[in-house]
Order: sequence, then structure tokens, then C-alpha cells
Amino acid sequence: MSRAIRVLAAATAAGGLALSGLITAGAASATVNGPGTHGPGSRYFAPGTGFHAAARAATPANSRYFAGYQASVPAGSATVLTSSFTVPALSCTTVDQAMAPSTGVPVNNYSTFSAAFVLTACLNGAAVYYPQLIVNGTVTDYASTTFSAGDVIDLTTKVSTNRTRVQVTDVTTGVTQKIIGPGASASAAFVFDEPEFNSGTLMHVPSFGKLTFKNSLLDGKSLASWRPAAYQRVNSVGTLQIAAGGFWPGGTAFTTHYEHS
Repeated sequence: MSRAIRVLAAATAAGGLALSGLITAGAASATVNGPGTHGPGSRYFAPGTGFHAAARAATPANSRYFAGYQASVPAGSATVLTSSFTVPALSCTTVDQAMAPSTGVPVNNYSTFSAAFVLTACLNGAAVYYPQLIVNGTVTDYASTTFSAGDVIDLTTKVSTNRTRVQVTDVTTGVTQKIIGPGASASAAFVFDEPEFNSGTLMHVPSFGKLTFKNSLLDGKSLASWRPAAYQRVNSVGTLQIAAGGFWPGGTAFTTHYEHS
């Protein structure tokens, strides 16, 4: 076990780091609640205040939590969302920082969500990367499945009323983590750099440079063709932390940029 993972395991055992960002220490699952003024969803939710149907904006809206794109889908439709990215090399200091590239689907009228993502963090000065999965608000961490900077990652979140499948695959190494769980009624779909929390406190953004989400498809069509809403992450005084770039030609790729922690 690497030093970083030992630190991670110790923090979790001590009730410190809620690595999924969705649950508080000791909680087995979480209830999400809608975005309201927080954008598409804050991971710490109360019904009706976290996720919302996204307004289609020409320029990114500010969010305290997210950077990326969210599209609305027909309520209850079978929704398949995929995207891929390359694990970024982090410039770590002694300050703990974290975020999580993800594909996710808010469900059941935005009351909770399912997602596939990769914890991308600096902990005790070391870079840490590993998969996390959420099915209808219940989080599973895979701290023993370590990824490396430069690995190509595929993210898949598939939701229908019959079942849910969330999956992270490291294309470089062939390692996959997957959960198939109960179905739900899809409300939207997002590709985001998501937030992470430490004992309920929002963590700062690690210096990841830039991260490009490629092959972003929603129900087999380019994500851009769904006219999704764009979000950029800002801190409490409005300083830009993560910028979301426009879509590349073809509409399946966009880049997020580290601006400020």
C-alpha cells in the first residue's frame, strides 16, 4: 500500500475525509437534494435545492461546485452517458486538495443521482487517483484500485427504469470497476469536474493544469447536440477556479482548465 493510500485509509477510518463528497463521515448512503443556486447539484443536498433542469446558456454559469456541462433528458428515458479523459499530473503541496472528473445522471426528479468518477487528489503532499461509483445516492470507493497520471479513463453511467450501471475503466491498464444496481427515472446528464468534501468542508481544487473530456456521448449523440448548459467553478468570492471551454468540432470533446484554488 502506497503512502498516499495509507493516509487516505487512515483519514477515512478516522471519520475524516468523506471521499465521495456525497456522504458525511460514517454515513452508508446519502440523500441528494437539487441545485437551486448551486448549479446542477452540490453533493450535499436537500430535495429541491441541488439539481435543477439546466438553463441553456451561451456562456458558463458560475457554480461553487462544478465545471462542465449538463443536459436535460426526457423524464424516465433510458439514458446512456459516456466520456473519457487522461488522468492529469497534479502539482501537490502540503495542502489537501481534491476534485473528481465524472459522468452522472440525476434521477427521480433530481432527488438523487448515479455517477462514475475518479478521485483526483493531493493528500499529505502526494497525488492520489482511484475510482468511485454512486448508484442512486449510495457511494462505493475503490481506494485499493490505484490509477496513475497519464492513464486513459473511460466513464460510463447508464440509467433506465429497469437498472443502473456505473463503470470506470482504466483503458491503459485494463482495470475496471463496475456496479449494476436498481433502476431509476433519469432527469438529466452531466460531464463535470465534481467537488470533494473533507468532513463536510468543500476542498480546494488541485492544480491539474487542464483536463479534456473526449468521446462525450449522450444516448449515442454528441453531448453538444443536446444543447447542454455550461458551468464554471468559482470560490466564495467569485474567483474563477475551473474554467469550462467550448466544445471541439464534432461536439464530443471539451477542456476544463485549472485557474485558481
